[in-house]
Amino acid sequence: MKYLVKLAEKEFDVEIEYRSEKYYATINGKEIEVQATNLGESRSIMLLNNQSIEVDVRTDGYSSERTLFFLGQEIPVNIENYNLAQLKKTAGMSSVSKMETTLKAPMPGMILNIKVSVGDTVKKGDPLVIIEAMKMENVIKAAGDAVVKSINVESGKSVEKDDKILEFE
Repeated sequence: MKYLVKLAEKEFDVEIEYRSEKYYATINGKEIEVQATNLGESRSIMLLNNQSIEVDVRTDGYSSERTLFFLGQEIPVNIENYNLAQLKKTAGMSSVSKMETTLKAPMPGMILNIKVSVGDTVKKGDPLVIIEAMKMENVIKAAGDAVVKSINVESGKSVEKDDKILEFE
């Protein structure tokens, strides 16, 4: 499996192989051995260079953008199939998804807090809404720069997956 990973403004060619009951990751030509134990759908404990690290990679399921929770930090990354990314580059297309005009609930849950107001200008990564789902607080962040046009939910109210939460201009 080969991927193009974008972190901030840097790109990394990442190839992952499974050999002899271990994973090997080659990152920009440098190979490291990785032992991983899955803790859940998106969480793993990894042993990298004899250091144990918990990693959680979350996605909205619709794009190549992910949120990596690693060493106490939340890091936005873009992970895309390497061949597809190269094809898009050749065609002059962007790998990064554009800001949608509507934010929909990524999961059923309860709206705990709305962090924005109508008319607010938000930047990529700004927190918009906190949704409680399965006893976990999930911070939904802006996928890009926009202006909040309308808020379609209230704190303390339940939402279903794909319910319209916010609209942007």
